[in-house]
Order: sequence, then C-alpha cells, then structure tokens
Amino acid sequence: KVVEHYWWTGRKHAEVYPQLIDILKNVWHCRKVAVDATGVGQPVASFLRQSLGSRISPFTFTAQSKSELGFTLLAAINSGRLKMYAGDGSPEYQESWSEIEKAKSQYRPNQTMNFYVDPTQGHDDFLMSLALLVEAASQYEPRGARGSMREG
Repeated sequence: KVVEHYWWTGRKHAEVYPQLIDILKNVWHCRKVAVDATGVGQPVASFLRQSLGSRISPFTFTAQSKSELGFTLLAAINSGRLKMYAGDGSPEYQESWSEIEKAKSQYRPNQTMNFYVDPTQGHDDFLMSLALLVEAASQYEPRGARGSMREG
C-alpha cells in the first residue's frame, strides 16, 4: 500500500540525504527499500546502503530487469495487491496519477517489455518509484517470532 509520496526534483542529493534517512528509518520504519542504482542513482544507493544496511536493495535498470519489474508491477495491480492512498489533492498525488495515466508499454518479440512515459509528455519518476516499491515489497520477509513454547 502506498501511503505517502515525497518529491525532491531539483534538490541536491546531499541536501536530501538527512531527511531521506530520517523518513526511511524513523518515520516509516522501512524494512526493505529498492533504490535505483543505475547511473546517477548509484551514489545514492551506495550512501543509503552504507547508512541503512541490508534494508537497502540496489536495483540496476537493464532491459531485462526493467521488463521483470514491469511484469511484477502489472501483477500487483491486476491482483489488487497494490493500493494507493486516497486522493489528497497534493502535487505529488496529482503527478503520480498523471504519470500512471501517461504510461505506455512496449512488448518485444523476446517476451520482454518496456514501460515508460514518453519524454515529450513528462517524467516517469513516480511510475518507476511505484514499480520499485512493489519490488521492495516482494523481497520483504516478515520476521518470525522467537523464543520457545511454554509447556503446561
């Protein structure tokens, strides 16, 4: 379930790191976070991994990995497992739905797909973050109870 969006377009990475760490660790207590580790995302993923350890799962976009990510996103949507928060009128909410509505898919003969927002129509940052959220959720394994059963 998506409960909140944050939008930091145009801000320097070093400027948002403290806020990002606080949000992931102390506000939402995230147990698994998939982070774009492709190109300029690599230093961000490395920093987060250093700060939050195994909670961070670096994701490198390739044609194959993006295809798998897209199919995983579609499966979550079609099964009803992915839920968005109620419309709150925020710029983040409006942009996320705008990107979702503009999303296109391209199916290839080798049974892979590409999904994106046409660059002439805008960005796909919220769309990709949604797909990465589903990826992180698929990697999360709840902790089991520890201890022994009492007899008697």
